[in-house]
Amino acid sequence: MLALALVVILTMTLFSLSILFLILPRERVPVSVYEMSRIVHGLPLVREKPVIRLHEQDSAPPLSSDRTERLISDMLAAQLKMPASDIRVYLNRGDRDRYDQIAQESALYGKDGAADPFIVGTFTIALKTPDERWRLITRVARSPGSLWNLAGRYGFVLGLLFVLPLSLWFSARLSRPIRAFATSAERLGAGIEEHPVALHGPTEIRMAARSLNEMQSRIARFVRERTSVVGAIAHDLRTPLSRLHFHLASAPAPIRRAAEEEIRQMEQLIGTTLDFVENESRPRTMEPLDLGMLVESLVDDFADMQMDVAIVAPQPITIMGDMLLLKRLFTNLIDNAVKYGGGARVSMRREAGCAIVEIVDDGPGMADDQIVRAFEPFFRGESSRNRKTGGVGLGLSIVQTAAHAHNGTVLLERRVPAGLSARVTLPHMQ
Repeated sequence: MLALALVVILTMTLFSLSILFLILPRERVPVSVYEMSRIVHGLPLVREKPVIRLHEQDSAPPLSSDRTERLISDMLAAQLKMPASDIRVYLNRGDRDRYDQIAQESALYGKDGAADPFIVGTFTIALKTPDERWRLITRVARSPGSLWNLAGRYGFVLGLLFVLPLSLWFSARLSRPIRAFATSAERLGAGIEEHPVALHGPTEIRMAARSLNEMQSRIARFVRERTSVVGAIAHDLRTPLSRLHFHLASAPAPIRRAAEEEIRQMEQLIGTTLDFVENESRPRTMEPLDLGMLVESLVDDFADMQMDVAIVAPQPITIMGDMLLLKRLFTNLIDNAVKYGGGARVSMRREAGCAIVEIVDDGPGMADDQIVRAFEPFFRGESSRNRKTGGVGLGLSIVQTAAHAHNGTVLLERRVPAGLSARVTLPHMQ
């Protein structure tokens, strides 16, 4: 970065100096009265090629009241051998202030015919032509200030055109690995499985990316091991539960009914746990889906089971998603709203490049501290939920995992005066 900055500064300095000393001509070149006469005749000068502007007019230009301009007019008329009344010279302010110097030179050298004072800045010569018109010849001389202004203006514009693309390219090249690193860190913090970060960019970024990849690998290995252990335990519990069914066949009816209820709850827990394990380990199949049709079909399924579920203004929204994972996501949310809130109202809309699906109910809701922990595996908000119908605490964990797998989010909010809102945000295809 330092080397590139130094190269850019050096290049800009050399570029500006080349404009000042190589491209632009020398400025404020003095022009003598004799050379003014050559300009009138269209003859070249030795020291410069003057910038001349020509103009003709019918009316006579005004007589000058400046004594310097009258003195130069008389001297030029003598050089051109023309009547003084047919020539008028107009000087800039800097040359008009040099009257004493020009008058002294004229007094000393005029008798010998050697007086030839010079003019530095811009001047205009007005000549009366034979057809009684007036010809105006203007010599344009840039002052040092205008030189620096011109060099600064064009140097800045050209330098900007040179440095801006280079800076944009360099910034993009430098920020690309930083953005990739930040995105991977954010996705890792959200619990989304991610490919290793590419080891590109400055040394510090490569070191950080290598550390992040190692940490990501350790976390993924830990999650797989934990999930495998939970799945293996849940799977192995099915065999002793099946044997308990046979042992209870000959037990007294009260004991059998109580034990069978406990076994049913354990089987439900095992089934939900295995679903959670499968959801964590199953490969994703992403394909274009009509989210509106998917959610509407789930609402119809709940309505066919005589549940109070309705959808408001469904609309077609195409997203890239996993069909099974999205079905599980919205099924869990709608089922929770029906089970704990007595019913569910589902709405959909587009907002800022995202599809938003909101499921609301009018139940008792959840406390703020429970909402914070609601997505933790096996967490149950029993203080605000019915104990007899409460789940095992994995439904919302599956919902969050499914939303993150689609680069989306899920948010729970309390409603006033009562109820709960679950808002799922997913990116939709353009």
